[in-house]
Amino acid sequence: MPSKLLLKSVSRRSFLKSSAVVTATTAMSGLGAPAIVSAQSLKNPVNYGFIGSGRQGCNHLKHLATVTTGRCAVICDIYPPNLKKGVETIGGNPETIPDDYRRLLDRKDIEAVFIVTPYHLHVPMVLDALSAGKHVFVEKVMMKTEEQIPPVIAAANAHPKQVLQVGLQRRYSAIYQVAMRMVHTGVLGKVQYIRAQWHRNGSWKIPVPDPKFERLLNWRVYREYSGGLMAELGSHQVDVADWAFQSEPVSVVGVGGLDYWKDGRDIFDNVSVIFEYPEGQKFVFTSVCNNAHLDFSEVIMGDEGTIEITLGSNSAKAMFFRENKPKDAPTNKVKTADTKEQNWWAGATAANRGLRKGVPIFPELPKQNAGFVAKEMDFAKKWLIDMGIMEMDKERDALTVEDEAFFACIREGKKPIAGVHVGAADSRAVIYANRAMETNQRVFWPKETAVPPVTQISKKI
Repeated sequence: MPSKLLLKSVSRRSFLKSSAVVTATTAMSGLGAPAIVSAQSLKNPVNYGFIGSGRQGCNHLKHLATVTTGRCAVICDIYPPNLKKGVETIGGNPETIPDDYRRLLDRKDIEAVFIVTPYHLHVPMVLDALSAGKHVFVEKVMMKTEEQIPPVIAAANAHPKQVLQVGLQRRYSAIYQVAMRMVHTGVLGKVQYIRAQWHRNGSWKIPVPDPKFERLLNWRVYREYSGGLMAELGSHQVDVADWAFQSEPVSVVGVGGLDYWKDGRDIFDNVSVIFEYPEGQKFVFTSVCNNAHLDFSEVIMGDEGTIEITLGSNSAKAMFFRENKPKDAPTNKVKTADTKEQNWWAGATAANRGLRKGVPIFPELPKQNAGFVAKEMDFAKKWLIDMGIMEMDKERDALTVEDEAFFACIREGKKPIAGVHVGAADSRAVIYANRAMETNQRVFWPKETAVPPVTQISKKI
């Protein structure tokens, strides 16, 4: 160890008071720990088909190749290079369908289907798959138009024994779950403001071998097929806001522009929107395509603390910052953690290191009845991380966890965390935000929505 570090001696008590590493201990008992693979699931893997092996499709297939509770029997894609890449990515020589996805749905041996296609195809494929008796995983955003929401919810209700899961993988991240537990138990005090951004520096287009494939391969930059930046990127982050505020918004305003990429696209290349929630809370989202300095993250701000969190490469990282609450601040009417729950965050609230010294949020489960050596090793690890000598272990990949969870729901008859109502709420936010930008008007949510406000969105896992 460098000699200058020896001068920074630290005791267990001073470490706990100063580093305030937030761990997922007793509070994790009500949250979604990494999926436990049951013996039944291993003996009887889910036979599934996969529709759409483009970029995101192959991202799923890469992770599915490591999941033993499912078996890819068929891949369907109408673009031959994508079909070939999908087969190579998953391995195991699945059969291929190069044309009509309904041929896949007609097969009796297929129990479930992954729909990872362009946005505008999601709803018709979901409805066909449910009608064919299949369990369905569909990538976000689930619906492209407001009119599509009631038929999908009706279809899901008509097939209660079939799983319908939406690809909002932050819901399956252990760190995000811990962060939300902190929000909902009052660790951050009164949370009134969330800021998020997803900034990139690139055209978002890929080279095409022939102009006839332009709209097929670069569908994301054309409104006919895409919801643009709000759908492809912002949908993840507005879902975080819904989760934190335990509600859908009540209104949205925004501006967007096509100001940089003059290449034939018709979606905005920059968007800025503000959502308002029932108790006056605000969620601000921005996305640009010509500067990646801020990259992407969500910042959840309360009057007693802030969490900055992001899901990079499907693995989350989060920091907690304490806020010095003014003595004359109004009394908060928020749920506060009970004595038992304080055990897992008391160190953070006792921190006295200045406002800008962040504390990492850990995803690990508590070690039950850990011995002296194990406790000392755990203390040493956290001290080394706090000193910047050692990097924190990454949590399990959220994409893998959500894929495993899909199979577990099928075999165990459970409801998915990101089910149809969470997906509908997310879709509504995207649709209304785009409408607000296109019309330059404030858009309000209808008084009656198809989503139960709290129970479906913030349900403990």
